[in-house]
Amino acid sequence: ERLQFRAGQYLDFILKDGVRRQYSIASAPHDDGLVQLHVRHTPGGVFTDRLFGTLEPPVKERDILRIEAPLGTFFLREDSARPIVLLAGGTGFAPIKAIVEHAFHQRVNFVSDAKQARAIHLYWGARSRQDLYMASLPEAWAREQPNFHYVPVLSEPKAEDEWQGRTGFVHCAVIEDLPDLSAFQVYACGAPAMIDAAKRDFVGQCGLPVDEFFSDAFTTQADLANA
Repeated sequence: ERLQFRAGQYLDFILKDGVRRQYSIASAPHDDGLVQLHVRHTPGGVFTDRLFGTLEPPVKERDILRIEAPLGTFFLREDSARPIVLLAGGTGFAPIKAIVEHAFHQRVNFVSDAKQARAIHLYWGARSRQDLYMASLPEAWAREQPNFHYVPVLSEPKAEDEWQGRTGFVHCAVIEDLPDLSAFQVYACGAPAMIDAAKRDFVGQCGLPVDEFFSDAFTTQADLANA
């Protein structure tokens, strides 16, 4: 049975001890032959250590894993005509990728007799170039798709990155480019601190209606332990 979900939603892995681990679905609903996930190895993490083979017993091909899906209310609101800002931090790109691919499939960025095109602005923030782990994909989207704009932003570029692009906080790049967000709709996914700062500044400084800000915070068990 194929999994039915909305672009941007997530699933829970249910481990043997009942502990759950959440991962956003990175594939779009129309491409449902396989479910794609973006998993970053967190050393010491019970699930990712097994997944990456550093803890016994490792997760192997054809192992059966229990999941609960779909979950979450983070998905594209298709009944809106507002232009879209997508804000991704690190592996927060996963649900954003699903939303973008679904938007293209639904042709929301195209003009038709029934509607105007919705411009899509993707801002992907990461520490260094290697953390933009699928950079060639949004670069291709920007070349091939109308009304789509991609801005990568690094907060701590390394010397070997030879980075000539934008630097600093990713949400600040949005404010620099789009100081008036009153007509926009924003989807943000990443660390809680990034999401909190973006919501505060977009609403407080840029006039974004608070009910047009949708978010999904990524928190690891290490983050919770240090909170």
